[in-house]
Amino acid sequence: MATTGFHARIERINRAHEGLAPAREKAPIRALRSQPVPKAIRRKARRRLRIFDHLQPIALGSVLGALAAVMLTGLTSENSPWGPGTELNQMMFLPSLGALALAPLLMLASLVVASKRPGFALFSLSYLTGLVVTMMI
Repeated sequence: MATTGFHARIERINRAHEGLAPAREKAPIRALRSQPVPKAIRRKARRRLRIFDHLQPIALGSVLGALAAVMLTGLTSENSPWGPGTELNQMMFLPSLGALALAPLLMLASLVVASKRPGFALFSLSYLTGLVVTMMI
């Protein structure tokens, strides 16, 4: 009995919708046209520069290189908190020299893996650049 009431309701809904929307004829499926799209309609895809794909390693390398240069410069400056004769000087001496020695090691390693990991090569180049430029300032 419940199923007959359900089916009757479905039939009423179908009859109500038949009057609202015109019946559509099924159109045959046509093949796509192979005519070229006019130049006025065609949109050019915007292409990003490949350097933007590696912007994060470049920025990180230059910031870390600049920090290493600031640490090294502070070792010899009298006014810095880790200058000569302070306790921080002894603590910062080996890490600062390690940061300086890291630059050529990174460059040599990037020569080996540059084709597979271009981001690493750009990181090591920007690390060396940040180190040298900050030391010159």
